[in-house]
Amino acid sequence: MTQQSARRPARRPLAATVIIPTYHSWNQLQICLDCLASQTLNTDQFEIIAVNNDPSDQIPSEFRLPANARILSEAKPGSYAARNRGIDDANADLFFFTDSDCQPDPQYLKAGLKIAQDHPEVGRFGGNVVLIPNGEEWTTTELYDVHLGLEQQKWVERGRAVTANLILRRSVIDQVGRFNDKVLSGGDMEWNDRAKAAGEPILFAEEAIVRHPARRSLGEHITKARRIEGARLRRNAKRGIVNYIPPVHKLIPSFKTLKNLLGKSDLSTRRALGVWGVHYVLRVVKITETIRLLWLRRADQRK
Repeated sequence: MTQQSARRPARRPLAATVIIPTYHSWNQLQICLDCLASQTLNTDQFEIIAVNNDPSDQIPSEFRLPANARILSEAKPGSYAARNRGIDDANADLFFFTDSDCQPDPQYLKAGLKIAQDHPEVGRFGGNVVLIPNGEEWTTTELYDVHLGLEQQKWVERGRAVTANLILRRSVIDQVGRFNDKVLSGGDMEWNDRAKAAGEPILFAEEAIVRHPARRSLGEHITKARRIEGARLRRNAKRGIVNYIPPVHKLIPSFKTLKNLLGKSDLSTRRALGVWGVHYVLRVVKITETIRLLWLRRADQRK
């Protein structure tokens, strides 16, 4: 199968363009595309653009591509560069961003279109991200993701949304600009901060669901925590906010968090304590990452 880069003219106005960055994840992307092929929305009403972020990684010969989908290439590293490539090639005026490891619900596009039609004054929608286990049973680290990790509705309440399920109008992107393709992490939050500053409202699209496997290991959570903390510090530095005092108060465990977890009906006491332990480990990781990036790097630069 060859990659296609030329824009295909739409035969009729399309209602939606789905944009999916992918990097060495053909098996996951196949599941995502199969879910999109099972949408209740007619296939002639939407297009799918998957953007391969490593052009040297050839598409497997057995890969199944829906008739309304195409695969583009983007050599510049980073999912945000890949998303921008998809934007450049999109034909619709409503973009559905998701990730290759997500599994869209059959009603995903219809629900997203409905909330966009019901609220023409809104240009940003954070779709629902429902976490699922990787195996038959939930692990403690997966339960951390469910209860304290990827909480899309809370992000929307703060004016943000993760790109695992982000619905945008073309007009908003034209006003706010593309994603920052110089960053490898945190670009979704940085873009949403710009949109919020521009006065663009956002709504939670509860019925527009994608399912996402929870992070299965503590190591995956630690890697993510370090990446997000680095992105946060870079955003603050651009705003002129650089605080060299480490947040050592966060070394004290959050007993409020523990109380909330113990009150969850779906968590046993043992599970709640385990999730709380993961939460504390990640607090320490973020503090040490702050020290490494601000103090130790600063000391190295002075040598």
